[in-house]
Amino acid sequence: MCADQAPRPRAAADPFPTADEVAHIALRLGRLMVVNGADSAHVEDAVTSFAAAHRYRARPLILPEGLLLTLEGREAFCTRLGRTIASPSVDMRALETLDAIHGDSLAPTADLAGIERRLDGVESGAPRYPGLIVALAMGVTAAALARLFGASAVVALVSAAVGATIWLLRLRLRAAGMNPIAAAALAAFGGGLLGSVAIGAVPDASPALCLVAGGLILVPSVPLLNGVRDALGRHVVVGLSRIIVASATILAIAFALFLAAAIAGDGFSIERDASPPGLPEELVMAALVGAGLALAFNVPARAAWGCMLCAIAGRGMRTACEGLGFDLVGASLVAAFATAVVARLIARRFRVPTVTFAFPGVVGMMPAYYAFRAGNGGLAIVHAGGTVSPALVGETLALAGTAILVTSAIAVGLSMAFATPLPGDRPHFGR
Repeated sequence: MCADQAPRPRAAADPFPTADEVAHIALRLGRLMVVNGADSAHVEDAVTSFAAAHRYRARPLILPEGLLLTLEGREAFCTRLGRTIASPSVDMRALETLDAIHGDSLAPTADLAGIERRLDGVESGAPRYPGLIVALAMGVTAAALARLFGASAVVALVSAAVGATIWLLRLRLRAAGMNPIAAAALAAFGGGLLGSVAIGAVPDASPALCLVAGGLILVPSVPLLNGVRDALGRHVVVGLSRIIVASATILAIAFALFLAAAIAGDGFSIERDASPPGLPEELVMAALVGAGLALAFNVPARAAWGCMLCAIAGRGMRTACEGLGFDLVGASLVAAFATAVVARLIARRFRVPTVTFAFPGVVGMMPAYYAFRAGNGGLAIVHAGGTVSPALVGETLALAGTAILVTSAIAVGLSMAFATPLPGDRPHFGR
């Protein structure tokens, strides 16, 4: 057993790659898939199929820290430990390239040296879109989310500045090598402080909705959804690890936003500044959210419509279900299921993970309004101590319960759609 490193060259007379060579390429391919947003089932399928194409039986073990791979075949045996996995992100262009590399590597006569050079290109590849353009797009996304949550036009405008600031801060902090959780918390605090101060100049306006919208763009959505899928499948350990890290990040973001609002002198009271948008505006705002997340996920322009379509489908389906008499929880469940089915069909076309398209469809349904009101109520209860009123306790519990139930309904709807067989399914990125 040894750590992953450059493989030893094979004998000149041997036409087949050695176990050492196959293990090296397999571990590198799997690690790059994980880092760029693939879930564990897809990584396992890619690694085992690559090894099988070169006459080896692979036994991969995907761990939170990295990949462990054992190869058996042709009287050879090799166990190797891959490099430590960095904090995962989402890069659809990289996943498309990795999918093409994986397909080419399945040929028994594949040039493994050429495969290695192509993996080098993925590892050193630059983002498709400039950071400033993505930051502006995330500002528009935050403004659209704020409007979907019922914010006024002025609050939505401030949300755009908060969203862009938060994204730029996060990029700078990550580039400096800061821990991802700490970077998210500091970015949320900086953006939240800006939003609180800016909203303070607007009479009778609360900064809460713009802070909620800005915080949502920092949520590690794809790792969280991949964690749910892994935990419900055969990769419980890595799934729970992803869920714990994502949950810790979300809590750090929420605490940073509350702290920013408190320092700015706002109690983080959340009241809707305006009535929710009508259906036409609602669908337009959902499409803007999808477009912004497409840039954040490095989705090619030719596929950005998929993110927009899923966002429109999710928000539109929930509104339609509520119009038919469904409560918020039931409507969210149906909408999440429908969104994930649409996302799977689109992901199959582009051969990338479904969650790339699924998250834009559900982010507009997240019960952030209820969650942050519950958080504010919890802080008020702590501050009041023994003099707290039963009405405040009851309202806070109701808000927290609603947030938990809606979030659970979204998770269940997505999981049901991911597990439902569709015509033409095969083990690949699209499911």
